[in-house]
Amino acid sequence: MNRVRLIVATGIIGGFVWLNWWVISPMGLLRMSLTDPPLPANGYTLVFFRDGKCINATTLNMLKTGWSIIWHVWPFAVAGMFSGLMIAYPLGELAGRKLAIAQASDEAIRLNEELFMATQEREVIAENTLKKVQVLNTEVRSMQKKISQEKQKIFVMKVTAEAELEAAHGFRQRNASLRKELNKARAKIRRLEKHR
Repeated sequence: MNRVRLIVATGIIGGFVWLNWWVISPMGLLRMSLTDPPLPANGYTLVFFRDGKCINATTLNMLKTGWSIIWHVWPFAVAGMFSGLMIAYPLGELAGRKLAIAQASDEAIRLNEELFMATQEREVIAENTLKKVQVLNTEVRSMQKKISQEKQKIFVMKVTAEAELEAAHGFRQRNASLRKELNKARAKIRRLEKHR
């Protein structure tokens, strides 16, 4: 923004220099009288000719050329400069504000795009994580089923082992009672053999 103002100021100064050294030197300023008095004996007159005949003549109150016109023109130049500044300053401020708004809008759009891209990345990561969780969930369920089946097998084995233990205990008791009877029978056989 400062570069633009520097360029404008340089242009204005360059314009004044150009006007003062190349344009104003050959220029002139004249003031016509409001009434048409007879042509003066001494002074300036503006005469209009057509086909070599004088059509109209006007008396001039003032005729200045070159640098001497600056003292007569400067109030108009200053008024024009101030009116230009009164128009240009608000327009410059408006342009600066529009530029600031445009820059802020561009920044907001860029940030929005970055946030959108980051959100999309996070959504993709979340979807992948969700898929992994679903896979792990199915694996856990299948493992739970296997564990349940193994528990059932272990329960069946335990029940079977307990039944076999009871049967073995029963066999031991029966074996013990059979031994007792066998011992009794042997003792009886011995007694009988002795009595024979």
